[in-house]
Amino acid sequence: MPVLTVRISEKEKALLAERSKSEGITAAALVRQMINEKPFITAGDLLEEVDRRMGDKRLRVRRKR
Repeated sequence: MPVLTVRISEKEKALLAERSKSEGITAAALVRQMINEKPFITAGDLLEEVDRRMGDKRLRVRRKR
């Protein structure tokens, strides 16, 4: 199996560790997931992804000015 080496900063490494821990998988598995994700073809694809990740809009808290 080929090996992919990527240089990331300590801050990026900490973010990767935090995200992988919250998803309950290893950092390497998370990186594999990111690499294998379907790319965005159109703006509609991107908007669908954003809607899926944002959750229920009724629960959103509005910013106070």
